Amino acid sequence: MHWLFRLGMLLEFVGHGSAGVSLKEGWIQYFAVFGFDEPTIHTLMPIVGATDIALGILGFVSPRRWALVWCAFWGLMTASLRPITGESFWEVLDRAGNYGGPLAFLILSGWPRTAGEWTAPIRWRPATRATLERLAVILKWITALTLIGHGAYGALLQKPMLLDQYSRVGLTTLPLVGSRFVPALGWIEIALGVAIAIRPFRRLALAACVFKVVTELLYPVTGYPLYEFVERGFSYVAPFALYLLLPYVKRSPEKAAT
Repeated sequence: MHWLFRLGMLLEFVGHGSAGVSLKEGWIQYFAVFGFDEPTIHTLMPIVGATDIALGILGFVSPRRWALVWCAFWGLMTASLRPITGESFWEVLDRAGNYGGPLAFLILSGWPRTAGEWTAPIRWRPATRATLERLAVILKWITALTLIGHGAYGALLQKPMLLDQYSRVGLTTLPLVGSRFVPALGWIEIALGVAIAIRPFRRLALAACVFKVVTELLYPVTGYPLYEFVERGFSYVAPFALYLLLPYVKRSPEKAAT
């Protein structure tokens, strides 16, 4: 679990930072919320992107608790900018891994008890049953929210980028389905998210992991930048970690201690 979260930090923040370094056009409106003009935004974007990349590398090589708290805040703040700029609230849910992933890592690692623990490297240590139970709740909601948020793009919004991806691989021209494929798949994704939120089973968690990897792979497959797939690292790590964790939290305390 510890190393899965380190991998999630690397993927999530290196991928997200790469968008800034690449001067992703869609980011301009988020910086504009703070009153920056376009020349200033183009100066700031690579700096912000490089900072994200540095935090992702730090989170993999030598994670620190202060960095996890910052990354959780930063992930929530950047996700929240989307509805502020006119995008849908589903965008915030779809990016639950951006803020939920660092929070899950912090819960596994333990809240610092001294000032020194904020900056000390996080070392692997055995986790208590109570910690694992709290962690399972966070992982469940990361998985559920990312599925529901992404599913709403197809089921409710018919998001153009999603339609473009599915049409490029021919899924919108399937016999008997055609244009109904995208909303139908969206409702399936929402149903899977709701099922996991109500009662997560291992098979559902594994199905969610496979589903997220396959659907997000459409970004590079259909010609979008690779970082679009990479930055969703916790969307894959969270359901897989939940799949691994569920047998331990479902055991009786007596069996878990053996």
